[in-house]
Amino acid sequence: MEMGLEPVEEVVGIDGRFQWEFPPPGGAGSGRRPASAARSVWYIALPLTSAHRGGHSGGGALVDGVDGQERYQNEGTVYPHSGLVEMITYQQRFLPDLSWTYLDLSHVDWEDVRAAIAADPPDVAAFTVYTSTALWAFVVAAEIKRVNPAAVIVFGNDHAGILHQEILTGHYGHRLVDFISTGNNGPFTMLGLLYALRGQLDLKRVPSLAYRENSRVVNQSAPTYPLDRRILPDYTLIEDQLERYYDKAFDVWYAHHYDLKRMVTLPLDAGCTWGKRPGRRCKHCSIQGLTPKFARMDSIIPALEEVVGGLGANVYAAGDSTLGFSRAQWSGDIGYLDELAERCAASPVLRDQRFLLAYGLVFEFLQSAKLCQGFVRTWNVGLEAFDPKLLKGDSKGINKGPDRVLEALELASELDYKIYVSGILGLPGTTRKQLREEVDSWLSLAETYRGTITTVSVAAPGVIPGSRMYWESFHAHPEVRAAHGEIIPARRLTELYVRTNTEVELADVEAAIADVGRGVIALGQESGHMKFGGYMLGGVDEDEAIERRLLDDICARL
Repeated sequence: MEMGLEPVEEVVGIDGRFQWEFPPPGGAGSGRRPASAARSVWYIALPLTSAHRGGHSGGGALVDGVDGQERYQNEGTVYPHSGLVEMITYQQRFLPDLSWTYLDLSHVDWEDVRAAIAADPPDVAAFTVYTSTALWAFVVAAEIKRVNPAAVIVFGNDHAGILHQEILTGHYGHRLVDFISTGNNGPFTMLGLLYALRGQLDLKRVPSLAYRENSRVVNQSAPTYPLDRRILPDYTLIEDQLERYYDKAFDVWYAHHYDLKRMVTLPLDAGCTWGKRPGRRCKHCSIQGLTPKFARMDSIIPALEEVVGGLGANVYAAGDSTLGFSRAQWSGDIGYLDELAERCAASPVLRDQRFLLAYGLVFEFLQSAKLCQGFVRTWNVGLEAFDPKLLKGDSKGINKGPDRVLEALELASELDYKIYVSGILGLPGTTRKQLREEVDSWLSLAETYRGTITTVSVAAPGVIPGSRMYWESFHAHPEVRAAHGEIIPARRLTELYVRTNTEVELADVEAAIADVGRGVIALGQESGHMKFGGYMLGGVDEDEAIERRLLDDICARL
């Protein structure tokens, strides 16, 4: 699948032009390793740019005028980065002689990272890059290149994959970035690239890889390798970092809601049904080309038993809609959840544990809640909005109004579920009256269900590549096309989107989000340990300007 701004239908399959089996022929013990072969690989997760701070794990910038936000000062991340751990798992299995380092900059100070680079820079550095972390990706890449000009820099994930052309030819990217992963084949892209760098695989055989060649950008687009054949990430490889960093963040935010006291992420879902029933896939999902995160039950259950029984961890099922694939919803055609429930009930390790955090729409939860009661602890639901007029046909929420939402939350309370709710203020069509009513609805919901809700996360409609809003804005406004590039001014584009599509301004939306935050934080202090999560769009913070100057300073010394 080639990522881009246009809607795409993701294709799953195995393209014979590329290498999928490892080690490749002659790749193991061939002795054909060049003197310049990589010795060390760093896998780097990034902090949010200062003006975006708190967006990780539904955090949120501090709300002015509210006491009791001490824990919000240093949220950190709760979830290790599944995609990076998956790549490390493959490297450990097939290239065990090649050293690796997993580094999450949300936990480690920049000066410590800088000192580590100076002491022993990596030969290869792979970054997971979102729009909100792109600036730090360039900063860290620049510092690595400054210390080790021969280092190979690899960008991946949505922002980089969608904008591979812009990054590889951009002001910063053309100097700093060597390769970009452009699809959902992360471990095969990275492992193939490592073999290619060792002289053991033709670069043209590496799937989903973009790079510069003879002054042009080459993108080796490939279908998504079937996830039911992939190795699930092995978190025992980073257990020391779970103990040192992630468990502490989990304790601050979610320990009160779970029996198990840590959390990891696994790609669990029933697969992609796009094309079989296209009406179910909203425009937002089709633009993102959401990954069909699927694995065979024979591999899922042992992996869950290892994580739950061995690591003592809850599991965030990072599928598009895990609760959306029971026989009750698909006329008996898809029984993924039914089989998962049966297998968990039969497992001596899993049968007495409610350990899964799963995503599902309101309707999906209502259909599957009782089926999943034995193993799902938390339902992560995107409500989007309460007013049905704000939820159009291509909206991902499709909750059909507050009555259906309340029905779902009543059922969640009855079945002792925990709920993580998220929504958007400032959707197209919003009036000042509707904005106030949406705030009141969020606060009423939080107060009524404070014992059930773990987090209320409310954001403005961020206009970032990969979103429906960005796609529409890019085609409608020359200002968006002019701002399009390797680093996106998300707040400025969101201001334009809100002004164009609503009767309010982004400043009004952000004031409304702060009102929700004040109420949720106050309720959480009283009881229930409920937290507030917002999302800052950047562009208004002096620290972010300092980070841009830092990047320019490092680049000037390359």
